[in-house]
Amino acid sequence: MDTKQAELDYAYQLLHKVLEVSEARYGPCELELVNNALSLKRIEHLLEQGEELHVGSFTVTQERDKRFEAVPIPISYGLRGYRLLLIKKGNQSKFEGIKDLQQLSTFTAGQGDGWADSSILQYNKLPVVEAGSISTIIDMLTYNRFDYFPRGALETVTELNKYIDKPVQLEAGLVLIYPSLSVFYVNKANEKLKERLAFGLNILFESGQFRQFFENNQTAKSALDILDLNNRTSLFLCNPYLPDWVPLNKQEYWLQPWPDYVNDNKCL
Repeated sequence: MDTKQAELDYAYQLLHKVLEVSEARYGPCELELVNNALSLKRIEHLLEQGEELHVGSFTVTQERDKRFEAVPIPISYGLRGYRLLLIKKGNQSKFEGIKDLQQLSTFTAGQGDGWADSSILQYNKLPVVEAGSISTIIDMLTYNRFDYFPRGALETVTELNKYIDKPVQLEAGLVLIYPSLSVFYVNKANEKLKERLAFGLNILFESGQFRQFFENNQTAKSALDILDLNNRTSLFLCNPYLPDWVPLNKQEYWLQPWPDYVNDNKCL
């Protein structure tokens, strides 16, 4: 299963549970999955129209907040912001002993043109080189054009398998972590659906069902296994590009508490 399909399955299963626990208050609701082969741009357009598509799961951005209504509760404990590093084979020793962002700042990251991650890395004083496609980034990594390529846990597995013939490997000791989250977005005019989804998610969190769902979901379990947080040094980054409503101070919504300097965006 590729990364896109895994994340879609997670959101779809969670949405089923949200609608189920909110049925007593809001009534029955039929859930239908829209063709996931559609482009992201097309999916966003359909949600904006609000006729064929009524809810979507997206990474939170200020731009999406202008177009859609966010249900303001993270749906995967902020896993979106956990990044492992792809490096060139044989370069592990370069990263040994890194304990903070200042030490990492002597290295350069590779990213795609215009990716939001690039701005976050640069805000935290981490140098970045951008390229046009993932395959190009992988090639540039092997030619030492930069030192590491930060990727999500499931993306890392997918790309290591896809580029198995390339001299790249997973860096063994570090994980970059910054506030980033996926939420359910609905059409701007659909306040009732937003209310229902928030109600259902809160029930799941308060009852412990959300934690149970997360821990039993194969996509989430795979991501946590690969992250192996107990055996990695966590380097926390600020993310000044989040909307103000993001509940950083509500620990129950996140995989682990944020340091005060990340909460206050005082990384500089």
